[in-house]
Amino acid sequence: MDRVPGPFPGTPERALIVEDDPRVASLHRAFLETEGLEVVGVAGSLEAALEALELGPDLVLLDLYLPDGHGLDLLPVLGSVYTVVITAAKDVPTVERALLGGAMDYIVKPFGRARLREALARYRAFRSLRAKERVSQEDLDRLLARRRIQKGLDPYTLERVLAFLKGGGRTVEEVARALGLSRVTAWRYLEALRLEGRVRTESAYGTPGRPSRVYRLEE
Repeated sequence: MDRVPGPFPGTPERALIVEDDPRVASLHRAFLETEGLEVVGVAGSLEAALEALELGPDLVLLDLYLPDGHGLDLLPVLGSVYTVVITAAKDVPTVERALLGGAMDYIVKPFGRARLREALARYRAFRSLRAKERVSQEDLDRLLARRRIQKGLDPYTLERVLAFLKGGGRTVEEVARALGLSRVTAWRYLEALRLEGRVRTESAYGTPGRPSRVYRLEE
């Protein structure tokens, strides 16, 4: 089956959700639209998914247990469409078939929103390669490595920051004071986590003046 080409550069990225649970599909749609993607369709079966591919999605979120077949049977048809498998299946044969068959990411249910945001970040990093004539090894390493620690960041300190944030939202100053870090160092670690989608920021209004920026773990 030939699919309609994706949109021209600068237009919203288009996503297709293949999921037979309306509640889960609705959550996926809300997330993608919040992140700026256009959801061109929600398919609850293989047959509906095949029809929806004519809309030319750039990204597919693919459930595997569908009423009329297995989601992995779609992979040969998806071709060059970036596919993220989202399923409760975690047996090795299914995972192998998905990844070797062309899926670019694999998320096991249940999962947090931070994991889906990470998958979206990897998808966008992959799409950004289109702007280059050639890629470097560094480009590929950054693309293929999951949660690669930024240069100059210590893994142990990163884990200490994450552990401290489990107690609730914290400002840069609170993290620095509790962990014995300079304010600049604390900010670097918090921003690295934010860019990875593992924490989010909120504005806290307490004392008069400018609001404080609070870092909180994503659920």
